[in-house]
Amino acid sequence: MSDGLLVFTESYARGGGNRYMIDLANSVVEDFAQVTFASNPGGIYAEDLARFKGKPEVCSIPVLTRNGLLLRMGKLPAVVRRIASLVLLLCEPLLLLINVFLFCLLFARFKPRQIFACNGGYPASSACLAAVLAARFYGVPAVLSIVSMPSSRRPYFWLYDAALDSVVWRASRMVVVNAQSIAVALQCTRGLAGRTVVVHNGIDDKPAAAAAAEIAAGTVVIGCVARLDVLKGVLVLLDAFTELTAGRDDLRLVLAGDGDASAEMAARVMQRGLQDKVVLLGHFTGDVDALLRSFDVFAFPSLWEGFPYSIVEAMRSQRAIVATRVGGIPEAITDGREGLLVEPDDAAELLGALRRMISDPALREACAAAARARFLSDFSLPEMHRRARAIVMEGV
Repeated sequence: MSDGLLVFTESYARGGGNRYMIDLANSVVEDFAQVTFASNPGGIYAEDLARFKGKPEVCSIPVLTRNGLLLRMGKLPAVVRRIASLVLLLCEPLLLLINVFLFCLLFARFKPRQIFACNGGYPASSACLAAVLAARFYGVPAVLSIVSMPSSRRPYFWLYDAALDSVVWRASRMVVVNAQSIAVALQCTRGLAGRTVVVHNGIDDKPAAAAAAEIAAGTVVIGCVARLDVLKGVLVLLDAFTELTAGRDDLRLVLAGDGDASAEMAARVMQRGLQDKVVLLGHFTGDVDALLRSFDVFAFPSLWEGFPYSIVEAMRSQRAIVATRVGGIPEAITDGREGLLVEPDDAAELLGALRRMISDPALREACAAAARARFLSDFSLPEMHRRARAIVMEGV
């Protein structure tokens, strides 16, 4: 066995899951002679590796999962995809066993001392679960991380899901989640408890960035930095903003990100004649802190979350925040203190909170200051690294 750490993820889109994976690896990089990142082909991005503190080895493993195979069939006729989806569903246990075998071969090649399997939600990537099972079979301790809310067991596959949950939980040395709400949901929806530990996201503090150029003097800017996915609630935000800006020329909405709702968002902006009031930046590679500081209000209307980095970045940048009461967001934002919280998928309540925040400069200032103070006390990257290393390396 080598003195190495092997980190695996199955990923098909940029997001906070890979970011959290790198942060976990950075917390223990000095404890291993070598860190190897493995993923499905293309699952780890250059910007992920650029954040890693060491010199990683990177390899691909051709995992066979239902989601991955369906993505490769994206251009086939819909009826073919539906049939394939059903066939792959029935073959799910077989695909899991094949992946366990593939991971055993991978572990025999690298001979790691410890495994990190970095998942999104749960069960989410069946390849991550296969990595944990293979680690148990191979005799290597495995840490499973989960950074989004779990789904319920499938009624038509309940026995299989329950059995898989049981063996995965026993095979995991520990399960690291980035929000207490995820730990609670795992217990409530899947009966999984006893191995979860919470390590919230952390990010580096840095000198205050100069705000990006103002759109226009006297304009109040509402902004969001996130994937433009339907589940991020961006269409709900556009509905609220459409109502909010009616009869006003001093409001702007700035959205930075790209996703499955990007085309629909652009179409609705055109249909509603909001081209002069809504700025769609697409995938943003500039200075996020400078962009955030150009916002008067940071809006985060997500419908489904774990513990989003975007919220922590807004807190670091001392922004007033309006966000939904989902996932771990209430663990960072107390309603009325660091920001305002609303129910998800409720354009009317979101509208009311935005209207209250933009009409009350004193409230904006107080919430922004409280958000910055909370970031410094609870969500700095050194604090995350300290807690993660103390937990993950205990007894290793």
